[in-house]
Amino acid sequence: MSAATEAPLLELDGLVTEFRTGGAWHAALRGVSFALARNETLALVGESGCGKSVTALSIMGLLPPANSRIAAGRIRFAGRDLVGLSEEAMRKLRGNEISMIFQEPMTSLNPVLTVGFQVAESLRYHRGMEGQAARRAALELLDQVKIPAAAQRFDDYPHQFSGGMRQRVMIAMALACRPKLLLADEPTTALDVTIQAQVLALLAELKSAYGMAMIFITHNLGVVASIADRVAVMYAGAIVETAAVDELFARPTHPYTEALLRTIPRVDEDSAGLAAIPGQVPPLSAMPPGCRFAPRCALREAECEATDPALAPLPAAADHRVRCRVRAPATAAPRHA
Repeated sequence: MSAATEAPLLELDGLVTEFRTGGAWHAALRGVSFALARNETLALVGESGCGKSVTALSIMGLLPPANSRIAAGRIRFAGRDLVGLSEEAMRKLRGNEISMIFQEPMTSLNPVLTVGFQVAESLRYHRGMEGQAARRAALELLDQVKIPAAAQRFDDYPHQFSGGMRQRVMIAMALACRPKLLLADEPTTALDVTIQAQVLALLAELKSAYGMAMIFITHNLGVVASIADRVAVMYAGAIVETAAVDELFARPTHPYTEALLRTIPRVDEDSAGLAAIPGQVPPLSAMPPGCRFAPRCALREAECEATDPALAPLPAAADHRVRCRVRAPATAAPRHA
Protein backbone atom coordinates (compact mmCIF):
# COMPACT_ATOMS: atom_id res chain seq x y z
CA MET A 1 0.00 0.00 0.00
CA SER A 2 1.46 3.38 -1.00
CA ALA A 3 1.85 6.28 1.44
CA ALA A 4 -0.86 8.17 -0.42
CA THR A 5 -3.41 5.38 0.10
CA GLU A 6 -2.24 4.14 3.49
CA ALA A 7 -5.04 3.82 6.02
CA PRO A 8 -5.04 6.39 8.86
CA LEU A 9 -3.34 5.34 12.08
CA LEU A 10 -6.24 6.82 14.09
CA GLU A 11 -9.76 7.54 12.94
CA LEU A 12 -12.63 8.97 14.98
CA ASP A 13 -16.03 8.61 13.36
CA GLY A 14 -19.04 10.38 14.86
CA LEU A 15 -17.75 10.08 18.44
CA VAL A 16 -20.31 11.00 21.10
CA THR A 17 -19.08 11.00 24.70
CA GLU A 18 -21.58 11.70 27.47
CA PHE A 19 -21.39 12.54 31.17
CA ARG A 20 -24.14 12.01 33.71
CA THR A 21 -24.94 15.16 35.67
CA GLY A 22 -28.11 16.14 37.47
CA GLY A 23 -29.64 12.72 36.83
CA ALA A 24 -29.39 12.99 33.03
CA TRP A 25 -26.82 12.22 30.31
CA HIS A 26 -25.30 15.21 28.48
CA ALA A 27 -22.98 15.07 25.46
CA ALA A 28 -19.48 16.45 26.03
CA LEU A 29 -18.45 15.39 22.51
CA ARG A 30 -21.00 15.72 19.69
CA GLY A 31 -20.15 13.69 16.61
CA VAL A 32 -16.39 14.32 16.59
CA SER A 33 -14.74 12.93 13.45
CA PHE A 34 -11.16 13.20 12.20
CA ALA A 35 -8.37 11.02 10.86
CA LEU A 36 -4.69 11.09 11.79
CA ALA A 37 -2.00 9.72 9.48
CA ARG A 38 1.21 8.11 10.65
CA ASN A 39 3.94 10.68 11.43
CA GLU A 40 1.36 13.50 11.38
CA THR A 41 0.69 16.07 14.13
CA LEU A 42 -2.85 17.30 14.69
CA ALA A 43 -3.44 20.22 17.06
CA LEU A 44 -6.75 20.28 18.94
CA VAL A 45 -7.40 23.90 19.88
CA GLY A 46 -10.08 25.65 21.92
CA GLU A 47 -10.95 27.19 25.26
CA SER A 48 -11.13 25.14 28.45
CA GLY A 49 -14.33 23.10 28.44
CA CYS A 50 -14.49 22.67 24.65
CA GLY A 51 -13.87 18.90 24.75
CA LYS A 52 -10.17 18.62 23.90
CA SER A 53 -9.10 16.59 26.93
CA VAL A 54 -12.29 14.51 26.83
CA THR A 55 -11.35 13.54 23.27
CA ALA A 56 -7.94 12.32 24.46
CA LEU A 57 -9.38 10.49 27.47
CA SER A 58 -11.95 8.82 25.21
CA ILE A 59 -9.14 7.55 22.96
CA MET A 60 -7.16 6.31 25.96
CA GLY A 61 -10.17 4.65 27.59
CA LEU A 62 -9.62 6.65 30.78
CA LEU A 63 -13.12 8.07 31.22
CA PRO A 64 -14.56 7.44 34.73
CA PRO A 65 -16.99 4.53 34.24
CA ALA A 66 -19.35 5.61 37.01
CA ASN A 67 -20.60 8.76 35.25
CA SER A 68 -19.36 8.73 31.65
CA ARG A 69 -19.82 6.67 28.53
CA ILE A 70 -19.16 6.58 24.79
CA ALA A 71 -22.72 6.68 23.50
CA ALA A 72 -22.03 6.48 19.75
CA GLY A 73 -19.27 6.46 17.18
CA ARG A 74 -16.02 4.60 16.63
CA ILE A 75 -12.37 5.04 17.58
CA ARG A 76 -10.25 3.02 15.18
CA PHE A 77 -6.54 2.68 15.97
CA ALA A 78 -4.32 0.76 13.56
CA GLY A 79 -7.43 -0.89 12.15
CA ARG A 80 -8.81 -1.89 15.56
CA ASP A 81 -11.96 -0.40 17.12
CA LEU A 82 -11.16 0.72 20.68
CA VAL A 83 -14.79 1.36 21.68
CA GLY A 84 -15.98 -1.51 23.86
CA LEU A 85 -12.49 -2.97 24.23
CA SER A 86 -11.92 -4.65 27.61
CA GLU A 87 -9.87 -2.92 30.28
CA GLU A 88 -7.24 -5.65 30.06
CA ALA A 89 -6.86 -5.08 26.32
CA MET A 90 -6.64 -1.31 26.81
CA ARG A 91 -3.91 -1.72 29.44
CA LYS A 92 -1.81 -3.52 26.84
CA LEU A 93 -2.17 -0.51 24.51
CA ARG A 94 -1.72 2.32 27.05
CA GLY A 95 1.90 3.30 27.50
CA ASN A 96 2.85 0.86 24.77
CA GLU A 97 1.27 1.74 21.42
CA ILE A 98 -0.62 4.82 22.67
CA SER A 99 0.88 7.15 25.29
CA MET A 100 -0.24 10.39 26.88
CA ILE A 101 1.57 13.35 28.40
CA PHE A 102 -0.72 14.85 31.00
CA GLN A 103 -1.17 18.55 31.66
CA GLU A 104 0.26 18.86 35.18
CA PRO A 105 3.37 16.74 35.85
CA MET A 106 3.40 17.38 39.61
CA THR A 107 0.03 15.66 40.04
CA SER A 108 0.77 12.98 37.41
CA LEU A 109 4.07 11.81 38.89
CA ASN A 110 4.04 9.68 42.05
CA PRO A 111 5.72 11.78 44.77
CA VAL A 112 7.01 8.75 46.73
CA LEU A 113 8.73 7.01 43.81
CA THR A 114 11.96 8.13 42.15
CA VAL A 115 11.75 9.49 38.61
CA GLY A 116 13.99 6.69 37.34
CA PHE A 117 11.70 4.04 38.77
CA GLN A 118 8.66 5.68 37.16
CA VAL A 119 10.29 5.98 33.74
CA ALA A 120 11.30 2.30 33.88
CA GLU A 121 7.81 1.16 34.92
CA SER A 122 6.44 0.94 31.35
CA LEU A 123 9.54 -0.98 30.27
CA ARG A 124 9.02 -3.49 33.05
CA TYR A 125 5.29 -3.90 32.32
CA HIS A 126 5.26 -3.88 28.52
CA ARG A 127 8.77 -5.07 27.63
CA GLY A 128 9.50 -7.46 30.51
CA MET A 129 12.74 -5.67 31.37
CA GLU A 130 14.13 -6.06 34.89
CA GLY A 131 17.05 -4.85 36.99
CA GLN A 132 19.96 -3.20 35.25
CA ALA A 133 18.45 -3.59 31.77
CA ALA A 134 15.42 -1.48 32.77
CA ARG A 135 17.66 1.04 34.51
CA ARG A 136 19.93 1.44 31.48
CA ALA A 137 16.98 1.91 29.12
CA ALA A 138 15.32 4.43 31.47
CA LEU A 139 18.58 6.33 31.85
CA GLU A 140 18.93 6.50 28.06
CA LEU A 141 15.41 7.98 27.87
CA LEU A 142 16.26 10.65 30.45
CA ASP A 143 19.32 11.52 28.39
CA GLN A 144 17.19 11.73 25.24
CA VAL A 145 14.84 14.25 26.86
CA LYS A 146 17.90 16.26 27.93
CA ILE A 147 17.76 15.89 31.72
CA PRO A 148 21.09 17.39 32.88
CA ALA A 149 23.30 14.89 34.75
CA ALA A 150 20.68 12.20 34.23
CA ALA A 151 22.71 9.47 35.93
CA GLN A 152 22.98 11.57 39.10
CA ARG A 153 19.30 12.60 39.00
CA PHE A 154 17.95 9.09 38.28
CA ASP A 155 17.17 8.34 41.93
CA ASP A 156 15.80 11.79 42.78
CA TYR A 157 12.13 12.40 43.55
CA PRO A 158 9.72 14.60 41.54
CA HIS A 159 9.77 17.44 44.11
CA GLN A 160 13.52 17.79 43.50
CA PHE A 161 12.92 18.75 39.86
CA SER A 162 11.75 22.04 38.37
CA GLY A 163 8.48 22.23 36.43
CA GLY A 164 10.28 22.02 33.10
CA MET A 165 12.38 19.04 34.20
CA ARG A 166 9.29 17.24 35.54
CA GLN A 167 7.62 17.71 32.17
CA ARG A 168 10.68 16.18 30.49
CA VAL A 169 10.35 13.19 32.83
CA MET A 170 6.70 12.84 31.76
CA ILE A 171 7.79 12.90 28.11
CA ALA A 172 10.40 10.19 28.81
CA MET A 173 7.71 8.04 30.48
CA ALA A 174 5.34 8.50 27.53
CA LEU A 175 8.01 7.59 24.97
CA ALA A 176 9.52 4.65 26.85
CA CYS A 177 7.96 1.99 24.59
CA ARG A 178 8.19 4.06 21.40
CA PRO A 179 4.42 4.44 20.89
CA LYS A 180 2.79 4.82 17.50
CA LEU A 181 0.56 7.61 18.85
CA LEU A 182 1.35 10.30 21.42
CA LEU A 183 -1.39 12.41 23.03
CA ALA A 184 0.07 15.61 24.51
CA ASP A 185 -2.53 17.35 26.71
CA GLU A 186 -1.39 20.97 27.10
CA PRO A 187 2.15 19.88 28.02
CA THR A 188 3.49 23.46 28.13
CA THR A 189 0.65 25.26 29.93
CA ALA A 190 2.30 25.43 33.37
CA LEU A 191 5.73 26.40 32.02
CA ASP A 192 7.30 29.79 31.39
CA VAL A 193 7.77 30.94 27.80
CA THR A 194 11.43 29.94 27.50
CA ILE A 195 10.80 26.42 28.82
CA GLN A 196 7.71 26.15 26.59
CA ALA A 197 9.87 26.70 23.52
CA GLN A 198 12.37 24.08 24.72
CA VAL A 199 9.64 21.47 25.33
CA LEU A 200 8.01 22.14 21.95
CA ALA A 201 11.35 21.76 20.18
CA LEU A 202 12.02 18.56 22.11
CA LEU A 203 8.64 17.08 21.18
CA ALA A 204 9.15 17.91 17.50
CA GLU A 205 12.64 16.38 17.58
CA LEU A 206 11.52 13.17 19.30
CA LYS A 207 8.45 12.81 17.06
CA SER A 208 10.70 12.92 14.02
CA ALA A 209 13.21 10.51 15.56
CA TYR A 210 10.54 7.98 16.63
CA GLY A 211 8.30 8.38 13.55
CA MET A 212 5.11 8.63 15.60
CA ALA A 213 1.83 10.47 15.15
CA MET A 214 0.84 13.10 17.71
CA ILE A 215 -2.29 14.88 18.89
CA PHE A 216 -1.23 18.14 20.52
CA ILE A 217 -3.93 19.65 22.75
CA THR A 218 -3.76 23.34 23.60
CA HIS A 219 -5.88 26.44 24.18
CA ASN A 220 -3.13 28.61 22.71
CA LEU A 221 -2.99 28.96 18.93
CA GLY A 222 0.32 30.77 19.36
CA VAL A 223 2.21 27.50 19.94
CA VAL A 224 0.49 25.58 17.14
CA ALA A 225 2.33 26.95 14.09
CA SER A 226 5.67 25.55 15.22
CA ILE A 227 4.56 21.98 15.85
CA ALA A 228 1.35 21.01 13.96
CA ASP A 229 0.65 19.81 10.43
CA ARG A 230 -3.12 20.27 10.76
CA VAL A 231 -5.39 22.05 13.22
CA ALA A 232 -8.88 21.18 14.47
CA VAL A 233 -10.63 23.96 16.37
CA MET A 234 -13.15 22.69 18.93
CA TYR A 235 -16.06 24.48 20.55
CA ALA A 236 -18.72 23.06 22.90
CA GLY A 237 -17.82 19.46 22.11
CA ALA A 238 -17.68 19.74 18.31
CA ILE A 239 -15.07 20.54 15.68
CA VAL A 240 -15.98 23.91 14.12
CA GLU A 241 -13.03 24.27 11.73
CA THR A 242 -10.20 22.09 10.51
CA ALA A 243 -7.44 22.82 7.98
CA ALA A 244 -3.74 22.54 7.33
CA VAL A 245 -1.89 24.79 9.76
CA ASP A 246 -0.71 27.30 7.13
CA GLU A 247 -4.19 27.48 5.58
CA LEU A 248 -5.87 28.05 8.94
CA PHE A 249 -3.58 30.92 9.89
CA ALA A 250 -3.82 32.47 6.42
CA ARG A 251 -7.59 32.11 6.08
CA PRO A 252 -9.41 31.55 9.38
CA THR A 253 -13.09 31.27 8.46
CA HIS A 254 -15.17 30.38 11.50
CA PRO A 255 -15.87 33.41 13.76
CA TYR A 256 -14.61 31.43 16.77
CA THR A 257 -11.27 30.71 15.08
CA GLU A 258 -10.93 34.40 14.22
CA ALA A 259 -11.69 35.33 17.82
CA LEU A 260 -9.06 32.90 19.13
CA LEU A 261 -6.44 34.36 16.80
CA ARG A 262 -7.26 37.89 17.96
CA THR A 263 -6.54 36.91 21.56
CA ILE A 264 -2.89 36.14 20.74
CA PRO A 265 -0.71 39.07 21.89
CA ARG A 266 1.31 40.60 19.03
CA VAL A 267 4.72 42.16 19.62
CA ASP A 268 4.64 43.85 16.19
CA GLU A 269 1.44 45.83 16.83
CA ASP A 270 0.47 48.51 19.33
CA SER A 271 -2.51 47.54 21.43
CA ALA A 272 -4.45 49.30 24.14
CA GLY A 273 -5.32 45.95 25.76
CA LEU A 274 -5.72 42.25 25.24
CA ALA A 275 -8.61 41.06 23.08
CA ALA A 276 -11.14 38.74 24.71
CA ILE A 277 -14.04 36.61 23.55
CA PRO A 278 -17.25 37.76 25.27
CA GLY A 279 -19.24 35.21 27.25
CA GLN A 280 -18.10 31.69 28.05
CA VAL A 281 -18.35 28.11 26.83
CA PRO A 282 -21.87 26.86 27.70
CA PRO A 283 -22.17 24.10 30.34
CA LEU A 284 -23.11 20.58 29.27
CA SER A 285 -26.54 20.85 30.88
CA ALA A 286 -27.46 24.14 29.19
CA MET A 287 -26.33 23.95 25.57
CA PRO A 288 -28.07 26.55 23.38
CA PRO A 289 -30.11 25.37 20.38
CA GLY A 290 -28.72 25.76 16.88
CA CYS A 291 -25.10 26.86 16.53
CA ARG A 292 -23.45 26.54 19.95
CA PHE A 293 -21.29 29.61 19.33
CA ALA A 294 -24.20 31.85 18.25
CA PRO A 295 -24.77 33.49 21.69
CA ARG A 296 -21.16 34.79 21.62
CA CYS A 297 -20.94 35.55 17.89
CA ALA A 298 -21.12 39.10 16.49
CA LEU A 299 -22.15 37.72 13.07
CA ARG A 300 -25.09 35.63 14.24
CA GLU A 301 -28.38 35.68 12.37
CA ALA A 302 -31.79 34.43 13.46
CA GLU A 303 -31.29 31.13 11.62
CA CYS A 304 -28.02 30.52 13.50
CA GLU A 305 -29.93 30.14 16.75
CA ALA A 306 -32.27 27.56 15.21
CA THR A 307 -30.04 25.43 12.98
CA ASP A 308 -26.78 23.70 13.84
CA PRO A 309 -24.73 23.58 10.61
CA ALA A 310 -22.69 20.61 9.49
CA LEU A 311 -18.91 20.56 9.18
CA ALA A 312 -18.35 20.71 5.42
CA PRO A 313 -15.52 21.63 3.01
CA LEU A 314 -15.12 25.11 1.62
CA PRO A 315 -15.70 25.34 -2.15
CA ALA A 316 -12.14 26.46 -2.89
CA ALA A 317 -10.37 24.14 -0.44
CA ALA A 318 -11.68 20.63 0.16
CA ASP A 319 -9.28 20.08 3.09
CA HIS A 320 -10.54 23.22 4.83
CA ARG A 321 -13.78 22.36 6.62
CA VAL A 322 -15.97 24.81 8.54
CA ARG A 323 -19.18 24.69 10.59
CA CYS A 324 -20.76 28.15 9.98
CA ARG A 325 -23.81 29.13 7.91
CA VAL A 326 -22.77 32.82 7.70
CA ARG A 327 -19.16 32.45 6.60
CA ALA A 328 -19.63 29.19 4.72
CA PRO A 329 -23.23 29.02 3.48
CA ALA A 330 -22.62 25.66 1.81
CA THR A 331 -22.25 24.15 5.30
CA ALA A 332 -25.66 25.36 6.42
CA ALA A 333 -27.49 22.06 6.00
CA PRO A 334 -28.96 21.21 9.38
CA ARG A 335 -27.62 18.30 11.36
CA HIS A 336 -28.90 16.34 14.33
CA ALA A 337 -27.73 18.11 17.50
